[in-house]
Formats: sequence, structure tokens, C-alpha cells
Amino acid sequence: MLGRTRRIRVLSIASIAALLMALAVPAFAAADWGAIAVNPRTGKVGVSYDYSTSHHAKKRALAQCHQSGCRVAVWVSNQYAALVLKRNGVFVAGVGLTRNLAFARAKERAHERSAKRYAWVYSG
Repeated sequence: MLGRTRRIRVLSIASIAALLMALAVPAFAAADWGAIAVNPRTGKVGVSYDYSTSHHAKKRALAQCHQSGCRVAVWVSNQYAALVLKRNGVFVAGVGLTRNLAFARAKERAHERSAKRYAWVYSG
């Protein structure tokens, strides 16, 4: 009797765990993409977010920039991207789980703590 009860309990727990995993997989599989495009000559920026592919996110960011000289500076999936402007006029991008972390990483990559915060996006 004790063995049967234990089997039923184990089977119930396994069934619940399998159901939870089946419901969780689509949430993990869905990626939201975002991008920042910039015209390095004029400083005009375009951003996009909540796209299902990086290709579509980059294409939309370029369209939002509205200038022929725009280039995609950064694209991200399920996180923040930030763009800073160095004193010499160069744009540098960074990525992070928070907006502040993305800006900190961009400034770190720029090797210039005083770089100006210029644009940011959260992908989803």
C-alpha cells in the first residue's frame, strides 16, 4: 500500500513538472529584438524594439533614422542597448541587463567616463 501511494505521488509531481516545463518553453523561446541606428555625421538616431528578429529590428531602426548615412550601431535581444558620444564625435555602444549597465559598458568601451549619454533602447 505504501509503495502504491508513493508511486502515485511521484507520478503526480512528475506530471505537474512536465506541464510547467511545457508552458515555460514558449516564454523562454520568444526573443524580442531591438536596435539603435545612427548617422555618425549628423547624430540623427533611430531606434526599434519588440521585433521578433534582429533583421526586422535593424531594418526598422534604419527606417526611423530617416537619413541615408545611418548605420546600425547595436542590436540586442531581451536586454538594453545604449549609445554614448565621445568628445571626439565617435559613437560607442554598450549592452546590459539594465539601462545604467548598458551606458556604463558603452562608456567603458569608449575609454571615456565623460562620454555623453546619447540614446538607449530596451528590446522588449
